Amino acid sequence: HKVVYLDGKKSHGSLEFFVEFIPVHLIEHTVEVPGLYFKKSEGNAVQFYMNADDDGSSPDVRYGGPNDDEKLWKPPRLWRDIYDAICNARHLVYIVGWSVDVEQYLLRGAELEEAKRAGKHSPRIGDLLIQKSEEGVVVNLMQWDDYTSNFVFPGMMGSHDEKSRAFFASTKVNSVFVHTVGGSSNTFSEHQNKMIGFTHHQKFVVVDAPKEDGTGLELKAFIGGIDLTEGRWDNNTHPLFRTLRCEHKTDAYNGCFLFGRRPVIAGPREPWHDIHSCVTGPEVINIVQAFSERWMSQA
Repeated sequence: HKVVYLDGKKSHGSLEFFVEFIPVHLIEHTVEVPGLYFKKSEGNAVQFYMNADDDGSSPDVRYGGPNDDEKLWKPPRLWRDIYDAICNARHLVYIVGWSVDVEQYLLRGAELEEAKRAGKHSPRIGDLLIQKSEEGVVVNLMQWDDYTSNFVFPGMMGSHDEKSRAFFASTKVNSVFVHTVGGSSNTFSEHQNKMIGFTHHQKFVVVDAPKEDGTGLELKAFIGGIDLTEGRWDNNTHPLFRTLRCEHKTDAYNGCFLFGRRPVIAGPREPWHDIHSCVTGPEVINIVQAFSERWMSQA
């Protein structure tokens, strides 16, 4: 057990840490993390993503066989997969996010122009959700409510909650905006502090999807660290300047510079690298339950 002070000075902050030795024969051999709300499940299929859209920017990888070239791995494309999944949903689309920007496009480049020209569904997030709700699909959106935002001021965090609220106000999309709620023992100031400074930070999309073997429908979830909002669309090249007039036009975000959100900016844009996943199988039931419990208690 140690307490260390940054730069050796108490006024600079401290770090307290503990190291405990446990003999291996006393440890239960399991991959399950103890103390979680949901128990582990088996029989799931999981696909991982490293960026919002590795649209050919990452190399294909061959592997397997005596020459290590029998199989081909192509980097998956998160926002393309989310777009296709929402388009194909027949019954439900559940979305939870810290931030959801209704003006962002899930597709970019030539795919975006083709979808605008001839696609059945809009690649623009807000329009796509309205289209699905008008098809009879239950579209439930649960977005964090920035306590400092209102119809005049966008809020300290810029999470676009007021924009989403106004956009879906007269539509069939069920949109709710929720604060982080403290415990019953919290004082008034503690409660206010949680509403202003804390957020759930959950980011997932759940849809019903056709099974790959064509035998019916299953639940599919996209869950991880990438919000459906400005600045998140990126690929393996992480461009700073050269996409400002094309793929990142109106989507050039940089939290370190106050250059606004004009259609074209001087740059540099902030690269965005994060992980996400697509899950099918029993674990999606837990994700739906997490959504449903929050929806019933807060929405």
